[in-house]
Amino acid sequence: GLVGRAAAEALRRRGVRVHLVERDPEVAARCEGIADAVFVGNAADRHVLQRAGLGTAPSVVLTTNSDEMNVYLCIYCRRLRDDLRIVSRITHERNLESINRAGADFVLSYATLGKESLFSMLTGRGFIVLGEGVELLSVELPAALVGLTLQESALGARTGLDVIAIERQGQVITGPRPSERLLAEDHVIAIGTDAQREALLHLTAPEPLAAR
Repeated sequence: GLVGRAAAEALRRRGVRVHLVERDPEVAARCEGIADAVFVGNAADRHVLQRAGLGTAPSVVLTTNSDEMNVYLCIYCRRLRDDLRIVSRITHERNLESINRAGADFVLSYATLGKESLFSMLTGRGFIVLGEGVELLSVELPAALVGLTLQESALGARTGLDVIAIERQGQVITGPRPSERLLAEDHVIAIGTDAQREALLHLTAPEPLAAR
């Protein structure tokens, strides 16, 4: 389909080797040259996936226009490779929970792409997509963590947020070290979900190490 072809072309432009699986021989013939190799067959066939290189590939991208098929393929690929990074397309946001439960690491829907595209045009910034339900967050530091180092707070481990910077008095400290002392006026800049943001807002002081 168009999404799969576009994904393959974009990856190859960035020097990524791409193997494409297509069940329709006529469509597969038109894909020659778009991917490094094209394999004709059903993606739910283990032998087809093995020939396509699933055993050694670091990632798989699911681009069918059927959410149900993408959920099924996500489960199937995850069972074959528990260390595989799975990126999937979904058409309907109501299926987001299902595809995440199936084991997808990164999910994109038309709604998210449209929202991010519109927002980038309105704000004049570059087009950045972090994934379905994942946002760049700026959160005021909870009072219980003031005075602790980033490592002592165990902020990332306790919330699941990926801390990328600290905003302090108009300055942004990128890639803060574990020894960075957290101050009352700090805002934590992190990548995560709304649920993880709420978890940060309600954090209490961690237990002393000796008491664990």
